[in-house]
Amino acid sequence: MEPEKYTCLVVDDEPIARKIIMGYIHQMPLLQLGAECINALSAIDYLRANNNITIIFLDINMPNLSGFEFLKILQPQQPVIFTTAYPEYAVESYELNAVDYLLKPFSFVRFTKAVYKAIDIIKKDTKILFDQINDNRKIVFIKSDGKNYPVYIDDILYCEAMKNYTMVFLKNEQKFMPLISLSKFETLLAEAGGDFIQIHRSFLISKRHISAISPNNVTINSFEIPIGVQFRERFFKLIGMKD
Repeated sequence: MEPEKYTCLVVDDEPIARKIIMGYIHQMPLLQLGAECINALSAIDYLRANNNITIIFLDINMPNLSGFEFLKILQPQQPVIFTTAYPEYAVESYELNAVDYLLKPFSFVRFTKAVYKAIDIIKKDTKILFDQINDNRKIVFIKSDGKNYPVYIDDILYCEAMKNYTMVFLKNEQKFMPLISLSKFETLLAEAGGDFIQIHRSFLISKRHISAISPNNVTINSFEIPIGVQFRERFFKLIGMKD
């Protein structure tokens, strides 16, 4: 099995600085470059259009919009590592919950240390915590938009893969998008006592909420979820039906 890779966004107006950071990224097998942006505005546009980024390397002193202003506007849930030539911004960076503060020029060793801090945070955030409450209904805490939300497992209708994220759909029409892959989310839900079945490479459904089944689709409430060819035989076997 190939190791999980963390996709990085590099935001810096200095070409040399971007080149150095991207060179460091290529040296670490766990990392891959998602994109580079020359300013905060283009980074905002990229993140609004793409959901593949797991770690952000962010310069502070940039034209038009600083790294601090970028954070206040976008409030990304990905861990942010500041990269700057100005030591006086350190305190404010940590007040904004930055993972680390790399003072240019920084070594590959220092860069690596910051990366592993970010990875530790990602792993901690994607671990689902569950508990038993008084009415015997289990809940999970799902991190989305920088906050942890308690969710009844029984209220989850289905989940959809969104690259490095998973979109979670609930009975009350709420949606959450934690930074976790669908396969990991399926494993963690199973550990929490959930009864979910993957019926498509992009869809995980709650068995208890199936309202109808056709040869090519499963109806969850009013939602039609496609059955993937490679999942068809296993799905019908699990529910005790013939294909």
